[in-house]
Amino acid sequence: SFVNKDLSILEKHFKVTTYRFNTDLKLVTPLQFFIQALYLLFFGWRYEYFVTFFAGYHSVLPSLFAKWTGRKCYVFLGGTECFYYPSFKYGNFTKKWYGKSTCISARNASMLVPVSENLIYSRSDYYDGDSKTQGIYHWCAPIHTPYKVVSLEYDSNMFYWQNVARIENSFLTVAFGIEGTAFIRKGIDKFILIANHYPELLFTIVGCQQDDFPVPVPSNVTIIPPVPYAELPQHYSRHQFYLQLSIAEGFPSAICEAMLCECIPIGSQVAALPQIISTFGFLVAERDDGIILKTIKEAIQSSDKVKAGQMSRQHIISSFGIGSREKEILKLF
Repeated sequence: SFVNKDLSILEKHFKVTTYRFNTDLKLVTPLQFFIQALYLLFFGWRYEYFVTFFAGYHSVLPSLFAKWTGRKCYVFLGGTECFYYPSFKYGNFTKKWYGKSTCISARNASMLVPVSENLIYSRSDYYDGDSKTQGIYHWCAPIHTPYKVVSLEYDSNMFYWQNVARIENSFLTVAFGIEGTAFIRKGIDKFILIANHYPELLFTIVGCQQDDFPVPVPSNVTIIPPVPYAELPQHYSRHQFYLQLSIAEGFPSAICEAMLCECIPIGSQVAALPQIISTFGFLVAERDDGIILKTIKEAIQSSDKVKAGQMSRQHIISSFGIGSREKEILKLF
């Protein structure tokens, strides 16, 4: 959804042509390279800038063409292309040639535009199953491409408390697609752990199916299949806490949307989560069951939860309000 938002920003101010490098069928990827090369050869001269959303196979030729012809290529970074977590097979660098394509693109780009500083270089002690150091500068070293962080933005006119009853000490997470290794990466296993520890409380997961779960689901966990984007504020508004115990993220949107709906955030100390939560919620320093449960207990016992939710909303409005990303994107061109 945020790619479409960025396209609408660019189309308001520039003449934009969109090009899709189709990777739905891996066997035809060489053909896609050939078609893209022909397009650049015959039509690439028309453009002053090339913008690729994310880095991978599709960004190799545009970055090289721009460099060889004196044009500019900006590679927007969203998350996956900056990580290497072999223990649960996440990130571009878990695949040899995909990782190489990512680095070729990053090294030859005019500028990298990550949604968070951690996509360039970061170190976190939260998860010790793989390298604690992550980021495209780490995995593509040596690299000297300049970068500019442009955070995502969120519409407070769409996301707000919907004047529905909020369930005391209830927990919500949104997790579209938790099949396979995403179950661990998104921290759903720890969400189930917490639910088992607090059978008297209500827990909700939006965006997946019962069949997606590789473990038994406690009776106090409600699973809601994927819902239209416009319905999310209703779900956020019914819950008091939003839980995001991911191992790897770029700039997670759901927690920001939930905070706009006055949920109190609880998140792992990774990615942009410390920046998003700041002092308006709870951060979990390590992926340790004891530390996680201790943090949850502190959250439940905290006072004046209504005010805390209101403050979390104001924090998102002031830090990532609508218009902030457009302003920074336009500075690039």
